Amino acid sequence: MKIGKLTNEELNKVVLDKLHISRKEVLIGSGIGVDCAALDLGGEYCVLSTDPITAAEAGAGALAVHISANDIAASGGEPFAMLVTILLPPQYDLVQLGAMMEEIYREANRLHIDVVGGHTEVTDAVNKAVISVAAIGKTKKILRYEDARPGDKLILTKQCGIEGSIILCKDHPEAAEAFLDTSEKALLPEMEQQLSVVKEARIAAQMGAIAMHDITEGGVFGAAYEMAEAAGLGLCINEAAIAVHPVAQKACAHFDLNPYRLISSGSLLVIWHGDEQPLLRALKDEGIFAACIGEFTQGEICTVESGILMPPTQDELFKIKK
Repeated sequence: MKIGKLTNEELNKVVLDKLHISRKEVLIGSGIGVDCAALDLGGEYCVLSTDPITAAEAGAGALAVHISANDIAASGGEPFAMLVTILLPPQYDLVQLGAMMEEIYREANRLHIDVVGGHTEVTDAVNKAVISVAAIGKTKKILRYEDARPGDKLILTKQCGIEGSIILCKDHPEAAEAFLDTSEKALLPEMEQQLSVVKEARIAAQMGAIAMHDITEGGVFGAAYEMAEAAGLGLCINEAAIAVHPVAQKACAHFDLNPYRLISSGSLLVIWHGDEQPLLRALKDEGIFAACIGEFTQGEICTVESGILMPPTQDELFKIKK
């Protein structure tokens, strides 16, 4: 099997088709493009998400916190607690574990999230650290892809490629030293502060977003495809409107990768009904760049420039051999 997420076809056939919801408390279960389960606890909804970090080594603790918190926020919820599982290979020591936990606590605390439990183990079943976070949130309204309609807009926040380029630069420092200039290297700490989409998701949800999706494996093209598929609609994407972070442009050019299919936590996709300008202005007022990059249709999932868009496959990051 290829490294990375299963294809949508494989996921449906081997995993999802074997899962069936039987409890009345479960409003949303597993599905393509569905990052959060939702439970009805009587008067308020609990949203849950879980994700591992397997593609990154340096900074994995911070990434683990953000990708799970982002899932909760993209569902319209407020993340408030996390369970953290850490699997370490025997060559790790307590100093490294301590540093990882400090990183996890720092980022969770910054988002007002409590780490309430988990599991820590040393095992020869892994050859590098694996961190998996289960995030818990709450909301009074569940945002659903099936509420999207033809004519709804697709909004992208920030610039795609933030997470992927951070991973590439940290895990391949010698290469990054060669392809980044001094000003671009200075952007890396700032980029790490942009990995959360909790703020823009809260703004979009409060203003009436139809549904949202944070951009992880498969990049902006993969996330957009999953949204359209889950909504049962076509989607026309204007590739020229997609902002790519300058560091991501440099990294992708160096490693011959497609920035639109590169893992991109830090950017959020929002389905929006009607005039998108009020949302864009509200985000801009909070220092968050955003742009309309597409429109949902009754037709195919495609891009203006290259035609029909294929389902998401292996993330570009996994094409790099360490």
